[in-house]
Amino acid sequence: MHIEHRAEIRCTPWQLWPFLDDPQRQKLWLTTLIDVVPTSHSPRSVGTTFDMRVREGRRIARYEGRLDAYDPPRHLGVSFWGGAFAPGMLMKVDYRVADLGSSSRLEYYAEIDTRSLRGPIKIAIPIARLFTFFQLRYFMRNLKRLAEATAKSDAARQTPARRG
Repeated sequence: MHIEHRAEIRCTPWQLWPFLDDPQRQKLWLTTLIDVVPTSHSPRSVGTTFDMRVREGRRIARYEGRLDAYDPPRHLGVSFWGGAFAPGMLMKVDYRVADLGSSSRLEYYAEIDTRSLRGPIKIAIPIARLFTFFQLRYFMRNLKRLAEATAKSDAARQTPARRG
């Protein structure tokens, strides 16, 4: 299952990046995210690992993950597994940020290999795709709103007060 989303956000890549990279800020727009805990003892870089807890309905699922790409503020790639996924299933998520001058373009790609699924689970994929589409759209609207508010607040702090 492949999912893509693109958005233009009125902020710089550096203003957007903390919302993608910092677990505390991720929770502001990924409303189902409970926490992300590093499990590697090295600084955040390609190959470092983490545990992630996500609210899925009434239960909390625990996923393990790994950073696959880390190039602030342009590219963040992660893989995760476990939780509600079937054994051996892996989800890859890729965020790419382009500087457009007065704004940023965010490209989101997600891939879940569903070829190994069988029976009723395989039949449910179209429903899961539809649910994921609406959830992703909701999350991305949250992200856009938060990043743009941060950019607006930063700009207001940098603008000297007018005297009348």
